[in-house]
Amino acid sequence: MISSRIALGLVFVCLVYAATLLATIPAPWVSRAIERASNQGLVLRDPAGTAWAGSGILLAKLHSGELLHLGRLHWKLSLSGILSGRLAADIALGADAKATRVELSLSGMTVRGLSLELPGRILAQLAPALGAFGPEGKLVLRSDNLRFEAGSILGLAQIEWRQMRLARASGIDLGSHVARLSGGGGKVDIEFGSLEGPLRLGGGGSWTRNAGLDVSGTAQHDPERDGTLARFLQGVCSEYQSARCIFRFKQQTAGAG
Repeated sequence: MISSRIALGLVFVCLVYAATLLATIPAPWVSRAIERASNQGLVLRDPAGTAWAGSGILLAKLHSGELLHLGRLHWKLSLSGILSGRLAADIALGADAKATRVELSLSGMTVRGLSLELPGRILAQLAPALGAFGPEGKLVLRSDNLRFEAGSILGLAQIEWRQMRLARASGIDLGSHVARLSGGGGKVDIEFGSLEGPLRLGGGGSWTRNAGLDVSGTAQHDPERDGTLARFLQGVCSEYQSARCIFRFKQQTAGAG
């Protein structure tokens, strides 16, 4: 039998070898890993550094084939928790962005301190039904702690759509709005609200792995003002009456039966 001292020595050698590999593998390896993990939905250009610590320009590939610039991605890996089966990385998107802590383990992934800004056009990729409207503005994603496991999401998150714009409604102020998400396992509950502007959103719904996204609510405005906004809502909403639009949106998860 191998003695405990020899076994610990072998573990130490393996850790040193793994750290050496990470420190010397060039950053383009990370670029290929990101493309594979995102099913070619994300592209990393001009990678610099190593797999241990580096940066590159992150782009999203839209359904139109256009590449959307998301910002410069910075990463730094840590092996401090590898003995307990965890691999951690600090990731930041943007020059002045605060780093997000991502921890991977055999049981799932934990995201801590998420604060991410993305161009509103990314919604055309995430929700194809919005693509025809040409979403613009800025998305802000925030969460203190999220946990992803097989078929399960745990934690609270908030998604803000700031300076909401639609290319189809050029020049119309649609304000800023928020979706609050609460993951309790196999289901994520969603609640809508408005932060500012002439359009007031309310409602909510849920997301599940099998059924996908199912949300509904209302969009209202001042009936004595915002004539341009009223005409736009009348044109896109089949249930518009008395300055109030009732909507429902369903999107099944890809591959769900």
